Amino acid sequence: MKEYIKRYWSDDAGNYNKSIQTLMRSQRSKAKWQDLFIDVMGRDKLKVLDVGTGPGIISLLLAELGHNVTGIDFSSEMLANAKNNAAALGLSVRFEKGDAEKLPFAPDSFDAVVNRYVLWTVTNPNKAISEWRRVIKPGGRVVIIDGNWYANEKTLKRALWRRFSTILIMASEHRDPRHEDLDDDVKNRLWSIRALRPQADVQLLEKAGFKDIRIVNGVNARTQDFMDFLKSGYWGDTFLVTGIK
Repeated sequence: MKEYIKRYWSDDAGNYNKSIQTLMRSQRSKAKWQDLFIDVMGRDKLKVLDVGTGPGIISLLLAELGHNVTGIDFSSEMLANAKNNAAALGLSVRFEKGDAEKLPFAPDSFDAVVNRYVLWTVTNPNKAISEWRRVIKPGGRVVIIDGNWYANEKTLKRALWRRFSTILIMASEHRDPRHEDLDDDVKNRLWSIRALRPQADVQLLEKAGFKDIRIVNGVNARTQDFMDFLKSGYWGDTFLVTGIK
């Protein structure tokens, strides 16, 4: 199953990278995301691990804020795009190949572990979060951003909105956002599909030993303008969960 997930993300690396480049070209969108991270993580310069970095969006946003960032991903295609994006922006970010459930770092290596849209496809969330806690220094923070991606997938509203979104993205970004969906068998085996989130995420963090856990709802409202909402709002809102080691 993990190999299937890796291929799924690798096959869409090019299109996903184009969407990230669109975000990075928007000073307004970047500022909204960076303000969110400042609110959650503060203004101190930290050593941060971005798990499942993909084309590097969170790594690049945090590097612009002055953090010392390392990004890992198990997709070579995603990492190649991340390195190119960092070079194009003149940002110093270390990118490595790695597994979210088996990190290649010593204990207490980072001040924070962050990830965006990653945990939902992790095959063993308990193992992954335990690994994230292992590499965080005492008093350090984990930041998880995710969504209930398939919670409303069978509604007529979502189907029509998704078609409209496809046309809008093709016209405004000159890319085709259509990508083969997850295989139904794989989708049904994902822990996140039937989980009540973000409450389930809180339980995972508590089980791993994190403290001072809190939820930030309405991430879309904080980070998207109206055009972004038209393009991706059919997925539903996203959330942030954070906790302290």
